[in-house]
Amino acid sequence: MYSGIWLPLVTPFRDGEVDVGALEALTQRHVASGIAGLVALGTTGEAALLDRRERSVAMQAITEVAAGRVPVVAGVGGIDTASFIDEIQRLEVWDLAGYLVSAPAYLCPDQAGLLWHFGQVAQATERDIVLYDVPHRTGVGLAESTVAQLARVPNIRAIKACARERFAAFGKLPIALLCGNDDAFLDCLRAGATGGILASAHVCADLLAEVQSLFRMGKTADASRLFARLEPVLTLLFAAPNPAAIKAMMALDGGVSAQTRMPIAPATEALVRRLEAARVELDELRADLSSHGALTV
Repeated sequence: MYSGIWLPLVTPFRDGEVDVGALEALTQRHVASGIAGLVALGTTGEAALLDRRERSVAMQAITEVAAGRVPVVAGVGGIDTASFIDEIQRLEVWDLAGYLVSAPAYLCPDQAGLLWHFGQVAQATERDIVLYDVPHRTGVGLAESTVAQLARVPNIRAIKACARERFAAFGKLPIALLCGNDDAFLDCLRAGATGGILASAHVCADLLAEVQSLFRMGKTADASRLFARLEPVLTLLFAAPNPAAIKAMMALDGGVSAQTRMPIAPATEALVRRLEAARVELDELRADLSSHGALTV
């Protein structure tokens, strides 16, 4: 199940409130497009800035629209392991495949502490756990030996990896490897990744899927050329704190507001102009591929 392009959904806002209609429409559009899976309440969804009521509203909208057509996992983060478990128990009422779980933020536990943390979380549910190795946010990374031990836990099924230097090590382990660093997607595929949880899929899921399809078919040179054309856009989408640039680019087509929740500031006017140019580049890339019959998604 943990393969292909997964989308960590943004949370659209309108006048400072969760825009339920826009979130439902966004979910429907991507489910219908053939996305492999969805992540609700992730970093890209500004989940840390949503209160409990808003988190429930977002979960209701996403799971009701997805309706079992694609798997949905919910992001779970924080500092105290007990709060992780409390959140999982609260989320158990929703139709979820599992949970995307990070290390405790700020505390920077050692590897023994991380083993304990993820072990406690895995025991709190029968649903799948996707480990989230995101040291630039939590302050601590998962070691290869730690992931190897955690992979023996029956419901720990995959890892979303954001540290390029550990892709190769994780790719050798008996656990599905999903890329979490958009501009490193091709490197992660080379390391054995089965797919990615990629925020940029909001605007170019088809092109990311094409990169993976070409790579799987052994057309590595074609995959590399396509990804090289994508890389400048992927870099631009993270030129502001996530998801400001992604929301701004989505807003160019209407339907989703560019609004973010402070302290995540909206994209600047200068960045929006660059995103407008990037949107044109993506359209030209799709046209080039379509004219050669290359797009598979």
